[in-house]
Amino acid sequence: MSDDTRRDDATRGSHSTNRRSVLLGGGAVLGLGTVGSSVVRGLLGGDDSTAAHDPSRISDPQIEFFDVDESYLSLGDVTFRGGNTLDLVVGLGSGAYARDDEPDDRFYTIADRGPNINCSDAPAVADRSVESICGDDTGGKIFTNPGYTPSIYTVRLDSMAPSQTAAVTETIPLKDSDGHDITAISNPLESTNTEGAHSINGNRIPYDPNGMDIEAIVRLQDGSFWIAEEYAPSIAHVASDGRVLDRHVPEGVDEDLSAATYPVTPSLPAVWRRRKLNRGIESLGVLPDEGSLVFAIQSPLANPDVATSEASRNIRIAQFDVDQNAVTDQYLYRLDRPQTFARDSRNGDPTQSDVKISELRVLDESHLLVLERVSRTTKLYVVSMDETDPIPAEYDALDREPTLASQSGDELSVDHFEKTLVFSTDDHDGFASKLEGVAMPNPETLILINDNDFGYSGAETQIARLTLSEPIV
Repeated sequence: MSDDTRRDDATRGSHSTNRRSVLLGGGAVLGLGTVGSSVVRGLLGGDDSTAAHDPSRISDPQIEFFDVDESYLSLGDVTFRGGNTLDLVVGLGSGAYARDDEPDDRFYTIADRGPNINCSDAPAVADRSVESICGDDTGGKIFTNPGYTPSIYTVRLDSMAPSQTAAVTETIPLKDSDGHDITAISNPLESTNTEGAHSINGNRIPYDPNGMDIEAIVRLQDGSFWIAEEYAPSIAHVASDGRVLDRHVPEGVDEDLSAATYPVTPSLPAVWRRRKLNRGIESLGVLPDEGSLVFAIQSPLANPDVATSEASRNIRIAQFDVDQNAVTDQYLYRLDRPQTFARDSRNGDPTQSDVKISELRVLDESHLLVLERVSRTTKLYVVSMDETDPIPAEYDALDREPTLASQSGDELSVDHFEKTLVFSTDDHDGFASKLEGVAMPNPETLILINDNDFGYSGAETQIARLTLSEPIV
């Protein structure tokens, strides 16, 4: 279950320079050199305009909502000692993907690590003290279904029925090299932080080096998949039958996962180990030639500390060469301010750490569609990789991340994406909270799906199909 707040907001930004720079505080000057004073004012908080707004890119789409047949997805009742019972269903919508050479009514989704509850929420959910279930591990997780296997789902939309419906037509459980189902239990991580795992009856669940908290998916022409997950964080190549062929983790994490029963390769930069807890890789796309992947960390890295992540607006997007098994480039993406998510703002006071990237799609060789959200408001942005310089390789060795304000001394300047807002759920009624999956079966169609957190809080899965008058790019 993602680390989410229940809030939102909305003023869309208007002005955008062709190139923007982010001040990293201290160190030598790399990249773009001098930063204009108007940009500096924006970074210091005087300007909320972070992007151009072009509503004509998705102008008055036809929007259809589909009910999901959840009977097939039931996980049954879970009853805590003391009597509290949860009626749980699989949450399909942590990620979604559609191929343009397959039927338009078919797409693929994944569910994350299964129903889980913060130990600190035990009194409210289970009517039991934190200590009776988790001991002194107040930051741990209660896994209500520890035998749950993360899976890939094929979903089919049906527009011909009396009401718009969607149904799961195939389930592919993830497996290790020997064909055994894996779990979604937390990993034994020494090189980065992790969460303790507990059963509903107060037993400690051993860490699992095979466990994955899956949040994004793409399907290749040969029928295999790439998935992204939050624990390590990592990306993994998965065969069409669900076997994990290789899991790519940051340098050093491979040693923590040496007992995994599938291949683990240290292909990602070591600095990605500094992902904020429960904010790993939650978005993944593939370029048209399938030779490269693009993925984003969900929140700014905790580099050097969590306070940096919570205050920052700067997220890394990486390009990964499949043949080289290596990240070839990293780019900087600038998040919106929390006050610009209208529905969240009306229901609370979102902070900068509530803003995150939950999905991205590759539109063509150089353009990405990025899903940025708090909870109730979701925005879709278009960015161009051709118009932005990557982060210099030397930057990964620095013990700090981009900051919102310049500091005394030399300034390290890094370019970040110019982005154009093309759609916001603040402009339309009926959309669910926590939209996390975007599938594009063709250039004129978007399918959005929410993460229902396995029905833990009563939310239902919703699928929305947007039919556009023309392609986004």
